[in-house]
Amino acid sequence: MANREENLKLLKPKIDVVFQSLFSKKNEKITKAFAEAMLDEKVKKITINDDKELFREKPEDKLGILDLELDINDTEKVDVEIQLVDRSNIQERLLFYFSKLYYNEVKKGDDYKKAKRVVMVAILDYDLDLTKEIKRMETKWKLREENAKDLVLTDKIEIDIIELSKVRAEYERNKQNKKAQWALFINDPNTREVKEIMKENEDIEEAVVTVHKMTEDEKMRRLADLREKAIMDEKAIRRKGYEDGHDAGYEDGMAKGMAKGMAKGMAEGMAEGMAQGIAKGIEEEQKRNIQKMKDIAKNLKQMNITNEQICNILKIKKDELEKLLQN
Repeated sequence: MANREENLKLLKPKIDVVFQSLFSKKNEKITKAFAEAMLDEKVKKITINDDKELFREKPEDKLGILDLELDINDTEKVDVEIQLVDRSNIQERLLFYFSKLYYNEVKKGDDYKKAKRVVMVAILDYDLDLTKEIKRMETKWKLREENAKDLVLTDKIEIDIIELSKVRAEYERNKQNKKAQWALFINDPNTREVKEIMKENEDIEEAVVTVHKMTEDEKMRRLADLREKAIMDEKAIRRKGYEDGHDAGYEDGMAKGMAKGMAKGMAEGMAEGMAQGIAKGIEEEQKRNIQKMKDIAKNLKQMNITNEQICNILKIKKDELEKLLQN
């Protein structure tokens, strides 16, 4: 039994279904420790929002799905996002999420000054061209005056970007860096470094134990495997698109090659059909991947997974799921 546990490969928390299950209301202590490390501040009070969907006032408004949304000390709204696939639009995506969160805060308050500070934390599993010359794992972005870089317009706006490819080097420079410790755990809890970290960081040790239990759960393991395969397929299709000289852009993490394309008049999601201008070299592959999505959706339905969970797993909207299940 002991050998079986030692050989058990733990699920990776960077897979969104694992991340969202781990950092949730049921694991408040772990989530609080993670938030303190990400924000570099003491968290006295934390409210974890398990409703991942950003509201939209009109049906045609773009929908956002949050990985982790927190209220911190009644003064801050924090959103942590995991991005595993480079869609070349991370800046616009973060601005979209930020604007929705900040708008919600202003709308709820009686006065603009009562709006909470909003912090976006983006954890990227790919290299960002914008910061390729920076060796640090983290960059922080605020609104600054162009000719007086130390002059910040407001402290209510902050976007932090963490690149997982730079985390190990950061940890080796300073093994007491808790942000680097958590980032290593999120990237892969099976590594030598995480085993080393567990001896000193009790919160990460508890997180590893929790992920161990999740890994032993057959249903969770199957969901995580499906998501990881979907992500791998999407990366493969994007590589194929680049090799053919095309940028097959994708919408909101849509899995299994739901390509939107880069042509003008691109359609939004499956409901409006494939975007025009997709190269013939990947067209058939896209069709096969849509069929795979249908098969996965139907299999999940047979496993008594709710429609909401299926949409979250496949990163699609409810009307798109209905189309998948129709045939």
